[in-house]
Amino acid sequence: MDDKKRALIFTGIGHFLNDSYLVLISILIVYYLKMNISPLIIAISTGLYSIISGLLSEPIGEVADRHGFYAELMLLGFLIMAAAIADFAFTFVYPNPWLIVAGSAILGLGASFYHPLGGTILQTVYKGEGAPTALGINGSLGSLGRAIAPTLLVLILGSLGGLRGLAALAVYTAMLSIVIYLGLKNVNYQPHTGARASPAQIKRYLYFVLPLALVVFVRGVFFTGVLTYAPTLMVQLYKSKTLMGVMLTISYGLAVGGQPYFGSLTQRVGGKNVLVITTVGATAAFLAFLLIKNIIAQAAFFAIYSFFAYSGFPNLLGYVSQVIHDRSALTRVNGIIWGWGGTLGGALGSFLGGYLLSDIGAFGIMWVFFAFGIASSFMLLSLPKPRSEQ
Repeated sequence: MDDKKRALIFTGIGHFLNDSYLVLISILIVYYLKMNISPLIIAISTGLYSIISGLLSEPIGEVADRHGFYAELMLLGFLIMAAAIADFAFTFVYPNPWLIVAGSAILGLGASFYHPLGGTILQTVYKGEGAPTALGINGSLGSLGRAIAPTLLVLILGSLGGLRGLAALAVYTAMLSIVIYLGLKNVNYQPHTGARASPAQIKRYLYFVLPLALVVFVRGVFFTGVLTYAPTLMVQLYKSKTLMGVMLTISYGLAVGGQPYFGSLTQRVGGKNVLVITTVGATAAFLAFLLIKNIIAQAAFFAIYSFFAYSGFPNLLGYVSQVIHDRSALTRVNGIIWGWGGTLGGALGSFLGGYLLSDIGAFGIMWVFFAFGIASSFMLLSLPKPRSEQ
């Protein structure tokens, strides 16, 4: 098997595994509220997860750019995630709030590895114009994991209980992470230089990186806030965890096709244009979801929202690969856009939602997130055109 196929297959499995747990805390919130865990503790936990994940993405990217330990770092990240899931398992026996906070922090640490590493592997193996399409195919497996997870988690927790169910998931995560490592360890990556990218190398792209990171930050408040608290809202609306899981699986499943589509579209029409389409489209569909009360129509508009919202991996990192031509800085820029932008924005969304949950309820905080969607749509006007390389 050549490097391209191997990289696509095993980074795809990694994306599936990683994104399966993007919804873990949001599903567990439903159970923790029934266990009388304080909404403030939930706010701290969800915010801490995103803050740690976002802050560490860029430093991890720097280590990878300098030394090229992509497979090893990815393995480490997944093993840390397995430890976090084991921690959450014990919260169903010892519902100590600080055990929940610790699990969220550990999960955030583990989640900081995949996206900058998986993105750079594909950006460098596929090189140039082929990268957005490869990122889209890879991202579709991440969306598949996110789509399956809500229903699967509800069924596992319902049938095995919290302790045994999450313990089994921790073992599964550790075993699959080893498979991913073995599949990627011999792939030939060539982006690293053995030296840290100089300030001058990064500075030449700040005209692009800073405004894009700011847009992605505000967009991240919107998307992650909805991702975190939509399960709580749906259980309140439909009085069924199973129905909530099925609705989320159907909705997030639409992004399975959206990821390769938007990756291909990014390659054809450019990352900036696709960023406008996905941000405005998601905001409009979410408004319809909030306004329409019919359950079938709500499910349809939430699915449309998800189609646009959760296709950022091929679009954003494809956009980066179209502008950043200095490969020694590539993973660091991935970390800045995905981690410092989207994930730290998501931290604010998660914390804000938990902080306001007891005051204005799950439906009220959705309107707060919608306001961030409107703001991010207008901020798209600030994005510059890429400059030609000198």
